[in-house]
Amino acid sequence: MPKRAPEPEPAYNRRKTANAELRAYSERWLQLADIALSATEKAAKALELAREEQERIRSEIKRTMKRYSENLGEAKKH
Repeated sequence: MPKRAPEPEPAYNRRKTANAELRAYSERWLQLADIALSATEKAAKALELAREEQERIRSEIKRTMKRYSENLGEAKKH
Protein backbone atom coordinates (compact mmCIF):
# COMPACT_ATOMS: atom_id res chain seq x y z
CA MET A 1 0.00 0.00 0.00
CA PRO A 2 1.30 3.46 -0.87
CA LYS A 3 2.06 5.75 1.99
CA ARG A 4 -0.16 8.73 2.39
CA ALA A 5 1.20 12.10 3.39
CA PRO A 6 0.57 12.83 7.00
CA GLU A 7 -2.44 15.02 7.72
CA PRO A 8 -1.44 18.59 8.54
CA GLU A 9 -1.87 19.58 12.11
CA PRO A 10 -5.06 21.47 12.93
CA ALA A 11 -3.05 24.41 14.33
CA TYR A 12 -1.22 24.71 11.02
CA ASN A 13 -4.54 24.83 9.13
CA ARG A 14 -5.92 27.47 11.49
CA ARG A 15 -2.80 29.59 11.13
CA LYS A 16 -2.84 29.25 7.36
CA THR A 17 -6.52 30.24 7.24
CA ALA A 18 -5.95 33.16 9.61
CA ASN A 19 -3.02 34.40 7.51
CA ALA A 20 -5.08 34.18 4.33
CA GLU A 21 -7.94 36.10 5.96
CA LEU A 22 -5.55 38.75 7.28
CA ARG A 23 -3.95 39.09 3.86
CA ALA A 24 -7.37 39.51 2.20
CA TYR A 25 -8.45 42.02 4.87
CA SER A 26 -5.26 44.05 4.47
CA GLU A 27 -5.52 43.99 0.70
CA ARG A 28 -9.11 45.25 0.83
CA TRP A 29 -8.18 48.13 3.15
CA LEU A 30 -5.28 49.07 0.88
CA GLN A 31 -7.68 49.15 -2.08
CA LEU A 32 -10.10 51.34 -0.13
CA ALA A 33 -7.25 53.66 0.90
CA ASP A 34 -6.15 53.97 -2.75
CA ILE A 35 -9.72 54.78 -3.80
CA ALA A 36 -10.08 57.38 -1.05
CA LEU A 37 -6.75 58.96 -1.92
CA SER A 38 -7.69 59.02 -5.57
CA ALA A 39 -10.98 60.74 -4.73
CA THR A 40 -9.16 63.23 -2.50
CA GLU A 41 -6.64 63.97 -5.23
CA LYS A 42 -9.44 64.49 -7.75
CA ALA A 43 -11.25 66.84 -5.37
CA ALA A 44 -8.06 68.82 -4.78
CA LYS A 45 -7.49 69.12 -8.53
CA ALA A 46 -11.10 70.24 -9.06
CA LEU A 47 -10.67 72.91 -6.37
CA GLU A 48 -7.46 74.11 -8.00
CA LEU A 49 -9.17 74.35 -11.40
CA ALA A 50 -12.11 76.20 -9.83
CA ARG A 51 -9.70 78.65 -8.15
CA GLU A 52 -7.94 79.29 -11.46
CA GLU A 53 -11.27 79.85 -13.21
CA GLN A 54 -12.38 82.21 -10.44
CA GLU A 55 -9.16 84.23 -10.84
CA ARG A 56 -9.68 84.39 -14.61
CA ILE A 57 -13.26 85.63 -14.14
CA ARG A 58 -12.14 88.26 -11.62
CA SER A 59 -9.48 89.51 -14.02
CA GLU A 60 -12.01 89.69 -16.82
CA ILE A 61 -14.44 91.65 -14.63
CA LYS A 62 -11.68 94.09 -13.60
CA ARG A 63 -10.70 94.64 -17.25
CA THR A 64 -14.33 95.18 -18.22
CA MET A 65 -14.89 97.65 -15.38
CA LYS A 66 -11.72 99.55 -16.28
CA ARG A 67 -12.75 99.81 -19.94
CA TYR A 68 -16.24 100.88 -18.91
CA SER A 69 -14.92 103.63 -16.61
CA GLU A 70 -12.45 104.80 -19.28
CA ASN A 71 -15.22 104.91 -21.89
CA LEU A 72 -17.53 106.68 -19.44
CA GLY A 73 -14.85 109.26 -18.67
CA GLU A 74 -14.27 109.93 -22.36
CA ALA A 75 -18.01 110.18 -23.00
CA LYS A 76 -18.30 112.90 -20.32
CA LYS A 77 -15.54 114.91 -22.03
CA HIS A 78 -17.52 115.13 -25.26
